Amino acid sequence: MSKEETKGAATARLVVNPGGFGFAERLDGEGTVFIPRGRLSGALDGDEVEVHSWPSEKGFEGEIVRIVRRGRTRLTGLVRRIGRVRVLECDDPRVLLRPDIEDDTPVPEDIVVVAAITRYPNDARDGGVVRIERLLGPPNTLATEQAKILLEYNIDPEFAADVLAEAEAVPETVQPEDLANRADLRELEFMTIDPVDARDFDDAVCVESIAGEGSHGAVRVHVAVADVSHYVREGTAIDREAAWRCFSCYLPNRSIPMLPRALSSHMCSLVPEQDRLAMVASFRLEADGEIDELVLRAAVIHSRKRLTYEEVAAVLSDETGAQAIQPPEVRSRIAALRAAADRLRARRLRLGAIELNVPEIKVLLDQDDPERIRDIVPTRASAELARAYNLIEELMLAANEAVARVAVAAKLPLVYRIHAPPDPARLEQLATVAEALGAKADPEKLTTPRGAQKFLNRTQNHPRRAALHMFMLRAMAQAQYSVDNVGHFALASDAYAHFTSPIRRYPDLIVHRVLKAHLAKIGGLPGPEPVPAMPQREQTAEQSVRSSLRERAVADAERDSKSLFAALFLRDRVGDRFEATVSGIGAPGVFVQVDRPFVDGLVRLGNLERERGEVFQLDPSGVKLVGQRTGFTLTVGDRVVVEVIDSSVQRRKIEFAFVMRLSEGTGKQER
Repeated sequence: MSKEETKGAATARLVVNPGGFGFAERLDGEGTVFIPRGRLSGALDGDEVEVHSWPSEKGFEGEIVRIVRRGRTRLTGLVRRIGRVRVLECDDPRVLLRPDIEDDTPVPEDIVVVAAITRYPNDARDGGVVRIERLLGPPNTLATEQAKILLEYNIDPEFAADVLAEAEAVPETVQPEDLANRADLRELEFMTIDPVDARDFDDAVCVESIAGEGSHGAVRVHVAVADVSHYVREGTAIDREAAWRCFSCYLPNRSIPMLPRALSSHMCSLVPEQDRLAMVASFRLEADGEIDELVLRAAVIHSRKRLTYEEVAAVLSDETGAQAIQPPEVRSRIAALRAAADRLRARRLRLGAIELNVPEIKVLLDQDDPERIRDIVPTRASAELARAYNLIEELMLAANEAVARVAVAAKLPLVYRIHAPPDPARLEQLATVAEALGAKADPEKLTTPRGAQKFLNRTQNHPRRAALHMFMLRAMAQAQYSVDNVGHFALASDAYAHFTSPIRRYPDLIVHRVLKAHLAKIGGLPGPEPVPAMPQREQTAEQSVRSSLRERAVADAERDSKSLFAALFLRDRVGDRFEATVSGIGAPGVFVQVDRPFVDGLVRLGNLERERGEVFQLDPSGVKLVGQRTGFTLTVGDRVVVEVIDSSVQRRKIEFAFVMRLSEGTGKQER
């Protein structure tokens, strides 16, 4: 096929590389189109564009023919004077322009400003025009750089006055009229289990024994979730704001909630020793992990205890101190919850659910000074802590799946959480990578959850297990929200929905409203009037699309903020050496993950070649760099020693120099 025989027009999201070229990520899921330098046609990073594409040596290449929707309305940077003209020197390297500043507002040249775009560029030679809105502060400081991240992803840390006014008007205690059409479950021994720094508690759990079942028989499980829909009604300012935000954003030093604090941290939070309104999923859990006798209802509960994951981990590991601190009834409840979670997990794994072990970064801050970083560690750093987290996860997964099955049976216009099967081409690539790393993978068997699970189990003790798990994750589709239920591949589930976090996720709030409308129709307990109306499918579909987009934006903001803290932490440690693992290899060089502190960084290819005195080439599998003079190789999963040579707060990037490779399994040095 020639260039003239194009693949046709497609809508895509543009990602610009600082080198002047870009990648258009097709919104129909049909891959990425490379946009060479000079063919951006005035489009900016983040724009929704229409592209024409044609086959090239390395996939599809193309050009932008139309800008569908602009992704950025504001830019940040420093003001610079060029002759008589003032321009904005944008600090985001992906923004390849220097727009003119339309006003004469005096601004110091060493202060980062926020500027609204008043005219977008017409072509690559046009910089466009901006108007200065406000000053952020000096560059390379935590406050300024974090504010830039929030601006980039359109996350507002402040609520509008009418939203706050509505939230403050909410009663501070449960009112008698709130109890109409609710089950009174205040006698049940509910508890919450959350991170130590959690400010909102949106779920509480309880396990009841069933008369005549014995210690190994069926139990009744109750999952209570804050009844946010009682307080956040459609058509209100709070709902308008929540639908726009879609998600809470959790940064290392602060959280930006979807709902005002009066709701998220008080009346919609299942705090201990207070009556709270909830939506409750109750079910009978059999010894083999099967669920039946599901009951969904609006209720009022009274949580008995607020526990942290660390406290639960201490009890589960039989630490002597924990046994003394926690009273016997609390220890007994934890044991019952863990036993229920074990049943659910065993059933999930029998069905083929996939468990990937890919740790995330957790930034530990000083309690007295939240801008002082104590350490950066992996989440769930111990097996005991992982079991504590999993206890709650299993119960939430069970409730979410049970709710989705009710929706499927009743044909409700629910927002499903879907995860499509992986693309066969990606599985072929995974098989190639696995072979290069010393493992075997059959692409055809990986098309089922059970086949993928077996591959992960076989590689559980592989020396490059972390790398194999990461490549498996990359081979999978991205989970998203949709009114079209296609099941959830990773969970080996035919139907799944998000029901358990309406404080921080708008899709869960929609699910609650749909369930209440359904309960009212079938004569259940939906809570007091007015019961939410059943939404139109088209309306839910629109919000599903927006939720998927906002989910990615919030996740990117959280990731970039962690990278910012990592760069701050290592800024004063240039010259320090650390042991690390090669986590990826690409055109820029070798990506590494340091053991402690748990941070990511890059060994640039040019620096590596200068240090080694030879040219390196990427092998066909894409997981090895091979020295052309000595044959020295660096492979994904290799253990190495690296040295910090630069840590840029503004770019949120850490650069390392390669020092040596460590022999597999011995820790010996290989130069």
